Order: sequence, then structure tokens, then C-alpha cells
Amino acid sequence: MSNLQDGQSANVISPIDRTGITELVVQRIKELLISGELKAGSRLPPERELAERLSISRPSLRTALKALSVMGIIRAKPGSGTYIAESIPEVFTEPMHFMTLINKTSAEELFEARGIIEAGLAELAALRAGPEDIKALREEIDGMRAARDQPLTLIEHDVRFHQAMARAADNRLMSGVMETLTRMLYHKRMQTVFNPRNVEIAINGHERILDAISERDSRLAKEMLSVHLQDAMQGWEESQNQNHLTASSLDEEHG
Repeated sequence: MSNLQDGQSANVISPIDRTGITELVVQRIKELLISGELKAGSRLPPERELAERLSISRPSLRTALKALSVMGIIRAKPGSGTYIAESIPEVFTEPMHFMTLINKTSAEELFEARGIIEAGLAELAALRAGPEDIKALREEIDGMRAARDQPLTLIEHDVRFHQAMARAADNRLMSGVMETLTRMLYHKRMQTVFNPRNVEIAINGHERILDAISERDSRLAKEMLSVHLQDAMQGWEESQNQNHLTASSLDEEHG
């Protein structure tokens, strides 16, 4: 529970001017995060109380909170209240998505960016992973092997493997950026898990990453992660080419 819920916090939030209310509320939330009055997962005071403390109308507050929600800074839980985001991906996803749309970022660039970030995480995981981390990684690979014919289940284990590796690396900022990129590439990854050959390549790739992490070989872990993502991108490109050929054939048949 946030410290804002006790009586002492009433003096922390001072009223704000009515000009540029949304921007000023956003700035005030930043200040409260910096001061520690708000933390990840903190619940904001009820709307009426927060509006009174900021000396703004409830409609103005709702507008500001909606902006924060769109940015992923806060999230409403029906029947419970409004909370500060609990993880970096919640904050990064929408802004990064807009950035890729504005810049017309290609899938290749997304794979490349993920490779740069996640190769570093693999390197750190090899240095920092404990027995429980190794166990978690092994369980996800076993899950992938058992789900060869269940694409949705297989990709869930795939995603959890990378999340477990990120936890083992113990760098929340890098892990958050990686998970955001993973979410953005999720639908592209889905296009490859219906090909048995791609599935086997992916499972073996994860196995090699785990072997390197288990052996505390940070250089090899980084290398194997890079190879794995290159294989994933190649699988996606092949699926795109196949889809294009299929579409062309259908057009010819109905031309």
C-alpha cells in the first residue's frame, strides 16, 4: 500500500495550476516516484481525494489519469482502484510501439534490437544464474519438447524461457526492454511454430543457450543467443516467403 494512504501524505501533494493540467499531473507523479511516496504497484488515492489534494476538478483529473493510463504508467483494477505499473514492459510497450510505427521500423530491425539486448542478458545470466534459475530454464525446454504438436503451448514455454533467463541476469531495466521487444515480435514468432523444422531448430537453440549458461561460459551464452535469434528471424522470413508464394498461386488460380 502506498504511503499516500496515510494522513502524513496530505502535505506531500501541493495544488497545481490549471494551465496544462495533464502535463503537470504527469510531472507530479514523476516527483512522487522520485521521492518514494509512490512505488511500483502503489495504489493511488481515490479520485475525489486526489482531485482535492491537487486542487483540480475530477473531470480534469480523469483526463490526466487517462493520459497516464495510455502511457502505461498506471492501470485500473475494477473494484480495487488505480495502481502504478508494476513492471517496465507496461511502461515501455505503447511508447515503443508508436515509435516503431512512426519510424516504420522493420521486423529485421526489431529482431536486431532484441538480439543486442538479449545477448547481453544471456551473458549476464551465465555469470549470475543460480541453481533455481537453471532449473527453471530446464523446465521450460522440457515443456517445449513435450508441446511440439501444440504451437500455442510451445510458444508459452518459449517466452517463459527467455523471461527466466532475464530474471537470472538480474538487470530489471534490460529485462524490461527485452520483454517489450518480445511482445512486439510475438505474432511474428507465432508464424514459425507451425513448421516442425523451425520448432526443432528453436528447441535445440534453447538447449545450447542453457548449456552455455550452466557452464558459466558467458561468451558462448551470448553467441548461442545471437545464433538462436538469427535462426528465429530466418524462420520468419521463410514463412513470409511461403505465404507470398501461396498468395500468388491463389491469385493465379482465380485470375
